Amino acid sequence: MPMRALRTCHYPGCPTLVRSGYCPTHQAMRAAEVNYHDREAQRLYSTVRWQRMRVLQLSTHPWCAECLRANIYTPATDVDHVNPHHGDQQLFYSGELQSLCHSHHSSKTIREVNERKDGVGVNNVSDVGDASVGAGPHEKNSQCGESA
Repeated sequence: MPMRALRTCHYPGCPTLVRSGYCPTHQAMRAAEVNYHDREAQRLYSTVRWQRMRVLQLSTHPWCAECLRANIYTPATDVDHVNPHHGDQQLFYSGELQSLCHSHHSSKTIREVNERKDGVGVNNVSDVGDASVGAGPHEKNSQCGESA
């Protein structure tokens, strides 16, 4: 049977040719990213207690905290732990929460993953999307990073 043609590594910008998937360098990086979300820690998000906390947070703080800093009113869709809990149940249930739009929550999560790999901590987001600072309050249905 003929061999499969070589393809470039799936990692963006990597020119290394492989039979499939990622090159050895990026396989290790990919494994580290996958392991970031520990299964035990992820199970906490499916508990009734967390679901109630989430509903309460979004009902009492319906706007994205980061967008509000830029005077933009974007409905929050995600509840974020201000300080990452890393699976610690005590911190998970008693840690400070903030409401964020999906765009800001994703940005913060990516930064936390990258900084955890580098051994640096992160507590806040504040560098994403300040498109209309000083332009007065705006209400948006889309995430802050998208154009209005």
